[in-house]
Amino acid sequence: MSKRSFILIIIQFGCFAFFLFSKSLIAYDAWIVFQIIGFILSSWGILAMKIGNFNVQPEVKLNALFRNNGPYRIIRNPMYTGLILFFSASIISNYSNLRLAVLTVLIIVFLEKIKLEEQFLSERFGEVYLAYKKKTYRLIPYIY
Repeated sequence: MSKRSFILIIIQFGCFAFFLFSKSLIAYDAWIVFQIIGFILSSWGILAMKIGNFNVQPEVKLNALFRNNGPYRIIRNPMYTGLILFFSASIISNYSNLRLAVLTVLIIVFLEKIKLEEQFLSERFGEVYLAYKKKTYRLIPYIY
């Protein structure tokens, strides 16, 4: 694992810990629906990826297989999208400027990790991955 990847992972899990121990992690009112959707999307991404392929670091595992099933048919990073939905709903329900700042940091970390992952996936899977990128969205279906 590269030093850059290690730092991104430490910041990511630091943000997760902050949300876990600050105010309420669970949203209320209608916002809980967004949390449930985010949780389901992240979980579906993990299941579609298969546990053996799942990797917290941006580097591709040596035995990794290219997957484009489940939510990966539309978006390349459903786990990140789901986590952003989950934590955004929590922040809207239990707002503070600090929580918003930490979410902003987390999103920046995700975008940096995505950039690295896409480099590694392009190197590993070549034209297959480049064709896949042309057909899918990075985080938000039909937008980005």
